[in-house]
Amino acid sequence: MKMKVLVTGASGFLGTRLQQHLAERGHEPLCVSRQRSSEGYDWSDESLEAGVEAADAVVHLAGENLFSRRWTAKQKEILISSRLETTRRLAALVAEHRPSVFVCASAVGFYGPSTRLGLDESSPPGDDFLARLCADWESAAGPAREAGVRTLSARIGVILGRGGGALQRMLPPFRLGLGGALGSGRQWVSWIHIDDAAHLLSFLLESEAAEGTFNLTAPNPVTMTELANSLGSALHRPTLFKVPAIALRLALGEVAEVLLTGQSVLPRRAQELGYRFAFTDVAEAMRDLVAS
Repeated sequence: MKMKVLVTGASGFLGTRLQQHLAERGHEPLCVSRQRSSEGYDWSDESLEAGVEAADAVVHLAGENLFSRRWTAKQKEILISSRLETTRRLAALVAEHRPSVFVCASAVGFYGPSTRLGLDESSPPGDDFLARLCADWESAAGPAREAGVRTLSARIGVILGRGGGALQRMLPPFRLGLGGALGSGRQWVSWIHIDDAAHLLSFLLESEAAEGTFNLTAPNPVTMTELANSLGSALHRPTLFKVPAIALRLALGEVAEVLLTGQSVLPRRAQELGYRFAFTDVAEAMRDLVAS
């Protein structure tokens, strides 16, 4: 069934690719942005309600970038409000107007720093700032779930794609042959190719059996060293350099701990539903993304 899909964060890194894929699937993406255009909606009460009322499905991707600046007390307040307040507003409107499905983004940071292999959707939450934020973010969608709307939390890993995200920050030094792992390089990175991230979101929208929590990660997490080596190999550049942990902590503060730790997360529920990943090998994903 073709759907009108309201997407918040539609102009962002993942939102842009999701819009493209939805259109390719025959759906009609409806966009929510900070400034209303003739073809979309904004965050004013009247416009947002009109968007939800017009939609068959809602995908909520909007939120302040987690890694754009140091986590000062003020920045933490911005990160919290940009997720919880918008989610609560949308969840209330979804509960009222009852589209068929509501997908709310979350992050694998829900699990907290962990050396345990193979975390899945049944694994418990962590207890650092990001884990608590993710747990509250998911809980904020509760009104939609309680109203009987099929509601999903998408715990998204490190998205690899052209023109944004982690890869955009990694490419300049790696192209110069100055790339390498962060810290020890032994921390786990739960990654996903941007095409799989968009395709999996669409798959979950279309799958009536999909409800609850889903990890949006490739089935083969890698260490930071493996990630760096795969990018270096795709670019035909060495990866001899490492960014010392102390340098990251001095530069980024608390944010550095997220980069220096990590989680090994598996997309168990998506695979059980039958989703087939296009990219399961990080080296293949990197070659696809840096190909000229």
